[in-house]
Amino acid sequence: MQLAQRAAGAVRGIPAELAPLYPIEIHIDNQASQRYTVLEITSTDTIGFLYELTNALALHRIYIALVEIETAGRRVADTLYVTDEHGGKITDLERQRELRAAVVLIKHFTHLLPLSPDPEAALLHFGELVARLFERPNWPDELSSLERPEVLRSLARLLGVSEFLWQDFLRMQYSNLFPVVRDVDALQSMKNRAQLQAELQAALQPIHPGPQIPRERPPWRDVLNAFKDREMFRIDMRHLLGHTQEFKEFSEELTALAEVIVNTAFFLCHEDLRLQYGSPRLEDGTISQMAVVALGKCGGRELGFASDIELMFVYAGNGRTDGPTVITTAEFYEKLVEIFLQAIRARREGIFEIDLQLRPYGKAGSLAVSLESFRRYFAPEGPAWPYERQALVKLRAIAGDEVLGSQVEALRDRYIYRGQPFDVTAMRAMRERQLRHLVLGGTFNPKYSPGGLVDIEYLVQGMQMTYGQAYPQLRSPNTYTALAELAQAGILSAEDYPRLRKSYTFFRWLIDGLRVVAGNAKDLLVPPYDSEGFAFLARRMLYGDNTAQLRADLEQHSADVIELNRKLLN
Repeated sequence: MQLAQRAAGAVRGIPAELAPLYPIEIHIDNQASQRYTVLEITSTDTIGFLYELTNALALHRIYIALVEIETAGRRVADTLYVTDEHGGKITDLERQRELRAAVVLIKHFTHLLPLSPDPEAALLHFGELVARLFERPNWPDELSSLERPEVLRSLARLLGVSEFLWQDFLRMQYSNLFPVVRDVDALQSMKNRAQLQAELQAALQPIHPGPQIPRERPPWRDVLNAFKDREMFRIDMRHLLGHTQEFKEFSEELTALAEVIVNTAFFLCHEDLRLQYGSPRLEDGTISQMAVVALGKCGGRELGFASDIELMFVYAGNGRTDGPTVITTAEFYEKLVEIFLQAIRARREGIFEIDLQLRPYGKAGSLAVSLESFRRYFAPEGPAWPYERQALVKLRAIAGDEVLGSQVEALRDRYIYRGQPFDVTAMRAMRERQLRHLVLGGTFNPKYSPGGLVDIEYLVQGMQMTYGQAYPQLRSPNTYTALAELAQAGILSAEDYPRLRKSYTFFRWLIDGLRVVAGNAKDLLVPPYDSEGFAFLARRMLYGDNTAQLRADLEQHSADVIELNRKLLN
């Protein structure tokens, strides 16, 4: 650990833009010494090389008796006297091939190490990666693509991003792990919802429901979750490697995946239950449909790293199922939501976690909401709190019956776009509660602190609710779209619009950077400005070592948001 820290400290002083690595000369000599195999390596000097090589050789049961180092400018000649685990020379040609492959891989990686935002973490994680690589049969064959500079450049960046990401990375099946890593070219392009849906359907095709349904663990569940985890990791890698130029592109990719997973899980859960209970019907005998609506970041197509998935399940009305076992329609859909929640597994807290708390009465309410219950609760004279109605700005139907989904969206418009001024007093009372319960004194939380992301979102939603009846184009669940429409309508001035948009983008990037490091949605405190954590955050956000600029931008954007909030919400 201390060696990794020292090597990382030296790496940070090297410019990230490096010249190409000169060829590596490797000579294995079993004649020069009576006792040892002499390994001679001549190439460009790279910090961390011997640290990683000695670890790798130990993992490969090759032991070093003596090391000699000669340098001339940037060139270095390392001579290692080594033996196998029995103290003998390394004469087997396959082991010699593996030895050469390990040297080449490690030399290339350490050459690209300055590209990593956290070289210490990258060094430590690369050692684990090499250990896993050695476990694979015929692993040198992997190097035909794994040692490509663009692949190793990507690895150097990814392995130094987050302890969470690395742990999640290692948990993937190794049969899938290395193909994902080395297929960098495939990360250049995004997949839309139609592509994701087609790929998931193809993966599920071999699975056929049988008469034993429902089962405690239907076979489609593992296929669905494996697809979700793999695609989430691919999207995260695209984002971390800079293939998504705008944050909204990253959000759109994650949201498309969420919609595909939710839609497929809903359909499969419905089919499993229908085989046992029959179709759910209304009192008049017609089918009682269900719509799945998204809220929050999912509703706005604004998902980020570690965002949860806020949903509400709304069904048309009660009745009974038509067999084989008869239950009420309300019971049918309550069971459906229960098995839906069991079907989608979050890899850890906050990562694709399903959140139903925005349903009527929150945790005290039914998991499945009848359309009539939705009407009674959210209607102007209903018991919903002002902040609950405000949350409907983000409501958007994403799965289930499209006609019913459109009905729910129409109710949303009727209840919140009424031509009345936004209740600023109620919103500020809620903000005070958030500050008391969610912000630690003396710290800055980029989501909840004054001048943070929530103040931008509530400002935009307040203007949408105030003017949305007169300007229907303002009714978008997406904040970027709503901002643009507010500017187009003249409600936001030509001066205020770009300031708000830039601040919104900045805080989305900042929160994303903090979540990548922590691996969850809750640890959102900005580290002290003079800490290593803040320096790491600056590198993660592409500020390089210019922590002063990150601090200045954070303070400026926060001040802008506070000013605009006071100016535009009276």
